[in-house]
Amino acid sequence: METASQPAKASDPTARAMLARGVALQLDGDLEGACREYEAALAAEPQSAVAWNNLGFARTQQGRLDEAVDCYERALQIDPSRSMAHANLALVLATRGDVRAAVERLQHAVELDPRNTLAAANLGRLLLACGELHSAEQAFRFALQTAPADAGLRIALGQVLIARARPREAANELRRAIDLEPNNAKAWDQLGLALLISQDLGSACDTLRRALAIAPEDCSARHHLATALLARGDRLGAEQELQRLLIISPRYAPALTDLAVLALDAGAPRNALDFLDKVGTDDARANYYRALALQRLGETDAALTLLEQIARGTNGRYAGLAKQQLARTQE
Repeated sequence: METASQPAKASDPTARAMLARGVALQLDGDLEGACREYEAALAAEPQSAVAWNNLGFARTQQGRLDEAVDCYERALQIDPSRSMAHANLALVLATRGDVRAAVERLQHAVELDPRNTLAAANLGRLLLACGELHSAEQAFRFALQTAPADAGLRIALGQVLIARARPREAANELRRAIDLEPNNAKAWDQLGLALLISQDLGSACDTLRRALAIAPEDCSARHHLATALLARGDRLGAEQELQRLLIISPRYAPALTDLAVLALDAGAPRNALDFLDKVGTDDARANYYRALALQRLGETDAALTLLEQIARGTNGRYAGLAKQQLARTQE
């Protein structure tokens, strides 16, 4: 959303007053009222790129995406250099699943206005979701040049650095985020994860408990705490945290799978299957341990079929583990 004071193709005072009222209504959550003001502004000044862009953003918030796209395209016909309209259009494209087009549109938005921190941040988040970690890191670092005090950007950069196996650098960024926002549970959670990966297990547990003191129902922080406790050899503590997590979110797949793994380790494959039956069949990690449980119960054919499906249908760690398990059964 842009304010009426930002540059536009025209400066009709009536249209600008309507724009200002529209922005105020939109910020208050009155989207229909905002749309009426923007439409009235466009009736007074049809060539206002700001009004078209703001109307598009309000329609996006309403979920009326086709209308939103039309508005953004009208804004860009009037002013192709309007960075915010490119950035807003990118969000609709991403929502529709056209991630590559959204990335290209955000890149263009940043080229047009390097101060458009929101576009740079959204670009980084999309690239992170696509696994393009180097480009995501560059996008977040670029955004931080303009907004060094943005804790959310520092958290996002920390997440990229964790994904790039650089947990110590990630911890530095996350500590900066905590300095900026001491009660940001996500920053504490991600710092705990970075410390966990660095094998600083005591500090990881303390940090994750700090996250949970701020946000007791944070599933990510509780799961990371369970993982850290298990790494320290505290199996009972880990199980307790996983069970607490399931009270908060009964279908939380990572926790269900962790409890299944613990049940397998304890020689209870039937209990493991009870946990895994609550996890979707498209989860490769859960399917791998489901196959192991079936093997231990003597259901060899079903286990082999599942391992073959994992080996064929997925990439990454569990496809490799499934192939190794299949090879062992053929020895």
